[in-house]
Amino acid sequence: MSSVDSKLYQFAVQTAKEAVALDSQGKYRQAINKYQRAAEILMQFMKYNKNPQMRMLCQKNIEEYMERAKILKSQLGGARPRGSKPSVSSNESSNADKSETGVSSEEQELIEMISGTIVTESPNVKWNDIAGLENVKQAVREAIVLPIAKPELFTGARKPWSGILLFGPPGCGKTLLAKAAATECKATFFSASSADLLSKWLGESEKLISSLFKVARMKAPSLIFMDEIDSVATKRGEGSESGGERRVKTQLLSEIQGLKSTHDNLLLVLGATNRPWDIDNAMLSRFEKRVHVPLPDLKGRVGIFKIHTEGVNTALSDEDFVELAVRSEGYSGRDIANVCREVIMLPVRELDMSGLLEDSNKDVEVRDINLKDFKKTLKKVKPMTNTALLKQYNDWAKEFGEA
Repeated sequence: MSSVDSKLYQFAVQTAKEAVALDSQGKYRQAINKYQRAAEILMQFMKYNKNPQMRMLCQKNIEEYMERAKILKSQLGGARPRGSKPSVSSNESSNADKSETGVSSEEQELIEMISGTIVTESPNVKWNDIAGLENVKQAVREAIVLPIAKPELFTGARKPWSGILLFGPPGCGKTLLAKAAATECKATFFSASSADLLSKWLGESEKLISSLFKVARMKAPSLIFMDEIDSVATKRGEGSESGGERRVKTQLLSEIQGLKSTHDNLLLVLGATNRPWDIDNAMLSRFEKRVHVPLPDLKGRVGIFKIHTEGVNTALSDEDFVELAVRSEGYSGRDIANVCREVIMLPVRELDMSGLLEDSNKDVEVRDINLKDFKKTLKKVKPMTNTALLKQYNDWAKEFGEA
């Protein structure tokens, strides 16, 4: 068994253990999701592993997981599922939570359905954590922050955008912008990736999407952030599209189209993509506000270098940071972060290679990083975005977006 196969199998085992733990605690919807995930991972594992004994074991486990998930599904809402262990303290705790929060049993089931798949975060990202992009920040503030923070300003014809799309090269801060917006307006932040929303099991993806939007309405004001939305919203009618993928797109379209966002119950959808030209036209029309997030400018690159060298002793002046910004033209924020991480490790690497770190009791002095370190590293770490791709983003922004 290769190391990759072994990791895949161990991941399936760990997921199955989590399913059993949730099952014994009475968290049946979460357990169903975990059982199905474990079965999916084992199916993937069987594609690469040809050992007949291992395949028989995996097949047996898959059948057991799916049978248990089927039992839990059939029994949900009725009597306690057979074969589950009684857990009085867990149920009492659950009932106490419902009484304190005022969440009905139906609402609690919806929350449990997405809790194992959709991550509800409380981001702690400030605008100052994002260097540059002043025009983009202002556009995001107007589209997301102000409607939630000052809803009295958005009445009558002045309605907030229901769908906002951030597009641009990878590593330019689209996810950070979403988290900073959610932090500032104190909205419930739902982060849903395409991997979380897609399932092999018939109808499960549509249920997850429906539950996500229902819970978001319950916890309004809410911001649903869908990263890499192009992977679940590609153009319909293409040859490689399956029936399941088309149903997922239709469900997502109907949810975004049918957003019931009111003055006191605001729900916004924020999508991010590196490939806006792959998005279905009907889905694209749901995102009324389309904001181009470009590579950082000179001032932004200076700020990014300073953010990612904060807390480390440097021998860099303000002029040195400007020189680095000039030398790193065409680099994304993530590219610059990678450069800084490599440079920060150089003094430690030198100490290790000289043998000074072998004695754990010996005090060592780490030298300051300098401009020469950055120049050397910039020659090795190249930007991930080329000129042709940048032109494609700019052309798309002129035609469909907001430059």
